[in-house]
Order: sequence, then C-alpha cells, then structure tokens
Amino acid sequence: MAVHNGAPYLGVNGGDHAGGENPYAPRPRVDVKFPILGFLMESEMTGYDLKRRFSEPVGFFYRVSDGSLYPALKSLARDAMVTMRSEKHGRRTRKVYAITPLGREWFMRMLREPAQPMFVFDEAQVKIYFARHDPASALQHIELMRRSDETAGKMLRDLLVEMDKNGESPFRRAVVEMMRVVVEARARLLASLKTQLRRHNEVGSRGAGRGRRLQAASAAR
Repeated sequence: MAVHNGAPYLGVNGGDHAGGENPYAPRPRVDVKFPILGFLMESEMTGYDLKRRFSEPVGFFYRVSDGSLYPALKSLARDAMVTMRSEKHGRRTRKVYAITPLGREWFMRMLREPAQPMFVFDEAQVKIYFARHDPASALQHIELMRRSDETAGKMLRDLLVEMDKNGESPFRRAVVEMMRVVVEARARLLASLKTQLRRHNEVGSRGAGRGRRLQAASAAR
C-alpha cells in the first residue's frame, strides 16, 4: 500500500490570525531528510549504509529511492545539518556523513511536532469503487490485496521475532506490531468482503438471467 502526506494538517501551529495560531495552516510534510537524520543520530553512515537502513523495518511504511536519498544528503550538507568527509576504503573512496548540532536540533524539533493526518492512496480501492461496471474484477482486486496483506503479516511476524532476538528498540517494535495488526485485520476483512461480494454477484447474475428469459418470452408472443 502507498501513503501520501501532502494533505493539509488541521493542527494548532503555524500562521497568524486574529485568534492567535492558525489551526488551518498547512504544515510541512516530513520528507526523507527526517529519517536520514534519525539514522545519523545513531552513528555516522555512508550513503550505502543509509540505503540499507531504509530496507529495514522503516521500509514497510517509508520508502526512498536513490533519486531522493543522495540529493537529500547534498541538501542537508548545504544546510549545515550534516557534514561529509571522504574516506579511503580499499581502492575505493566513500563519503561518510555525520549529523551536526544544527541537524540534531532540527531533528528533535521535527520529532516533537504533531504528525500530519495520513491520506492513503490505493489504486485497487479506487478500481473496486467503480467495479459495478465489471463486478468480477472487484473479486480479483480484493483477492490480490488479501494475499498481499497476508504475506506482509507473515513477514512482520518474522520480523518481530528477529527484533526480539536482537533487543531492538521497543519504540520500533511498537511500530512494526501496529503494522502487523493492521495488515492482518485487513486481510480478514478482505476475505469477508470477498465472500459478500461473490454472493451479491451471484444473485445479480441470476436476476439478470431471469430478466433476459422474461424478455425473450415476451418477444415470442
């Protein structure tokens, strides 16, 4: 599933109006700079190290490509929120990034900011919404979604076991557990909805067939 954070935050900070802070002022979205600094809060890293960290649990709910990671690192360095030094590693030279006091200050400030409301864009859900034009396609989309959630649930269960073995942060474990509960609940719901819609389609098909027979009989008279 894909998540878009561009919706306005109806919070309590930002802007000026007669009553003080504007509750309808849009809030800046948390872009890739925030998790980058979060990882650098733990230790210095190369771009490759950061890319690998994004494939860990955070990758289930926040994905990043090379096309956004490296430009963000350049931007952070330009804004003095990280430093970059070149380091020889065998025959290769690698760039090592470290967070600065300014970067730490910005990260902590963003960490304490209220999160924006989540707006979920799911192509399958949009197609199901219009599936009255092709009822069978709804069942196909629902089944694919159910299988995907079922697979994700199993992966998250395995990940939780691994996190427990490694003594992972309880905060990170809480996020993964929350995701597991959500995807497993959705898989069960999708299975139930598939059964309901299949029955609805069968009833509709029988009704349509009966209507065609009555029309044919009427035309034959």
